[in-house]
Amino acid sequence: MKISMIIDFDIEGFHYYPDAPDEVSFLENNHRHLFQIRCGWGVEHNNREKELFIYTDKVINWLVSKYGSPCQFGSMSCEMIAEGIILNIFPSPQWVEVFEDGKGGARITKGN
Repeated sequence: MKISMIIDFDIEGFHYYPDAPDEVSFLENNHRHLFQIRCGWGVEHNNREKELFIYTDKVINWLVSKYGSPCQFGSMSCEMIAEGIILNIFPSPQWVEVFEDGKGGARITKGN
């Protein structure tokens, strides 16, 4: 059996898409989202091997220290934000999802 511990939280942030297609050129301007972040870690047993509150704080503190509050992501995409989390949080999550306003986003998975 495979077991995962998953965190899920929202964080306010701004970003923009410098080379947005004409149909969505308004995205070239800095705009706000409520980014929904989900991260998953594999665990070996089912009795709180990793604590949700500790890991949530760990990711939020990294985001705020790197990007401020609200987060200023510049031209970063959801994929770039997820990759930053997976590369900079220790222990590294197995996967990270970043959604914009709960409507769509990206998932990065470690490994193959």
